[in-house]
Amino acid sequence: MSRTKKLTLSALVAALCVICLAGSTVVPRVTLSLAALAGIFPAVTVMACGYGWAAGASAVAALLALLLLPDKTAGVWFACFFGHYPIWKALIEGLQVKKGRPVLGWTLKVLGFGVCMALLYFVFQALFTGAIPYDFSKSALGPAILIGALLIAFVIYDIAFSGLINWFRVKILPKL
Repeated sequence: MSRTKKLTLSALVAALCVICLAGSTVVPRVTLSLAALAGIFPAVTVMACGYGWAAGASAVAALLALLLLPDKTAGVWFACFFGHYPIWKALIEGLQVKKGRPVLGWTLKVLGFGVCMALLYFVFQALFTGAIPYDFSKSALGPAILIGALLIAFVIYDIAFSGLINWFRVKILPKL
């Protein structure tokens, strides 16, 4: 693929991410879901153009979302996790295939997710406590329970994301 096509695809992916994140201003109850949906688009860039182009598209989308959108919540979720997740997922799964150790891949993914969520929780507690009906900050075990629930959701998301990537690789990517 030529450099011009890679640039065009990366710009299109960044625009699609911002459009998807902008949906959270219309329907604020699905902010996390829209951030996760926007996180799918950088995976296309990883497969078609490579890691550098995907990182650039994700960074541009996160920056535009944080600058332009009136509700910054989806932009923060995208910038802190969902935007760069497809990139390090691809890197980890490449290492996992090379080494032949699936436990290594899952350990690295769960560790990376845990670090991202812990940082997000302690820096932006309002993102978590505003999206969940029960205020976990009143409980001593609140952060641990919340991160455990998010970890279960992450494993489900990762499995579904892998299935979607494989479908895209087989059905769509050969036509690009």
